[in-house]
Amino acid sequence: MQEASPATYRTPSPAADPLRLSERLSARTLLLGGVTIVILSLFIGAEQDPDFWWHLRIGRWMVEHGRLPSSDIFTFTATNHVWTDHEYLTEILMWLAYSSLGLTVLVILFGLLTWAGFWLIYLQVRHQPFVFIGVGIAIGAIAGSPIWGPRAQMITFFLSCLELYWLRGYLSGRSLAIMYFPLVMVAWANLHGGWVIGFVWLGVALVAELLSWAWNQDNPVHRMHARRLVIIGLASALAVAATPHFLSLYPYPFETQGSEAQQRLIVEWASPNFHSIELRPFEAMIFLVVIGFALKRPSLFDLLLALLAIGLALQNVRSIALFVAAVTPVLINTYGDWWKEFSSSQRWKFTLPPRPAFAAITAVVLLLIVGATSLRVANSINPSRQQQIDTANYPVGAADWLAAHPDVGTRMFNQYGFGGYLAYRFYPQPNRKVFIFGEAALMGDGLLNEYADVYYVRSDWKKVLDKYKIDYVVENRGDPLANLLATQPDWTLVYQDKVAVIYIKNKPQPIL
Repeated sequence: MQEASPATYRTPSPAADPLRLSERLSARTLLLGGVTIVILSLFIGAEQDPDFWWHLRIGRWMVEHGRLPSSDIFTFTATNHVWTDHEYLTEILMWLAYSSLGLTVLVILFGLLTWAGFWLIYLQVRHQPFVFIGVGIAIGAIAGSPIWGPRAQMITFFLSCLELYWLRGYLSGRSLAIMYFPLVMVAWANLHGGWVIGFVWLGVALVAELLSWAWNQDNPVHRMHARRLVIIGLASALAVAATPHFLSLYPYPFETQGSEAQQRLIVEWASPNFHSIELRPFEAMIFLVVIGFALKRPSLFDLLLALLAIGLALQNVRSIALFVAAVTPVLINTYGDWWKEFSSSQRWKFTLPPRPAFAAITAVVLLLIVGATSLRVANSINPSRQQQIDTANYPVGAADWLAAHPDVGTRMFNQYGFGGYLAYRFYPQPNRKVFIFGEAALMGDGLLNEYADVYYVRSDWKKVLDKYKIDYVVENRGDPLANLLATQPDWTLVYQDKVAVIYIKNKPQPIL
């Protein structure tokens, strides 16, 4: 008898097995796949961050000069201020990507980084009922929509998600990956000043373990966890010094948080305004967490994490991204655990179509979702649409006018949000250096307060302009200063559009 060939006993691949394929194209796949695809449209969108432009320009400067800036280069008002550029590596990478691949690819890369953070959130809750996973991730993505975009802060969001994923694995006894966190901190400290939040999450875990050990001293696991977390924290604190700034990087986050002028003048550092529609999902998410805690008692770690994240986000809008990173898994775990207990006492059954039919429906719907999401993303990052957004948000026309009149003006007063774009357009032209731009810590509280005096036309606004010998103003149309200058005989309007106005100070007439 002829021996059968090995191919006779070959196991069919999953893709070739219709039953295996129909099992994979399940209701779980439909919901989770649909959500993870759709939320990409929230993360990949047009660039609208006014700080984006000066990040690009300083990244280009560092590539061209082969070193970090030691002091301010964009203004004539803060040239003696020491610049601790805490996100220098991100700015270099942004410029390299922008100059070689273009703005569209750079926007996509930041969107994928944000999406990767949500993938790490999914890994923390993947054993929960899939409906709660899908709905929870969707809620978190929508709640953070005012923050997402091509900005360095997305690096802190992603690394926060990674750290929290490792912490959950460690506290549950599943993983020791958190031991690698000091290496992550080396990268974090070179990429973004948000590295300090890494110690906050470590601190929450440490406090939770210490309290658990104090409550149950017969269990040595909590003490072991606490001891190891202390060691990881100390090693991570040393890792922060592995930057070109060395020890000078340590006080930077605390100087920013302690700046009263920044908290007062910069929108992202202000508390959330819940009258704004775009912040309503964040508000709803807070209520959902509180209700969830009433239904199911959380772990001590989840409770402390949620309380701290809510406190941070209520303090300033910028921290909503951190709130989403920390609270989304808490939200999903709370409702998921409650549902498991509740449903176990019930005899409910949900009937779905036969597997082959449902698999076909799932495949078709997912293809439609992919197509619709792709069209939406393509439309949002279309170069012509990006150009329209730039023209509507930045002083593009005003900058064109200044470029066409290079001899007009010697010292500029500019609106704060315009500074980054104007620096990008005109550096290093000496008569086009800006009064102020978005690196608020570099500007300092003194200059921020003087800017506010002029912007809000307080009693000493003229003294500030005279002090810095301002002879032209690039201001947002409709702002208090722009309206006031229209009434001043010694100022002349030379340009205006829907976004910006330019006023030139009249030269004194010679006495005959």
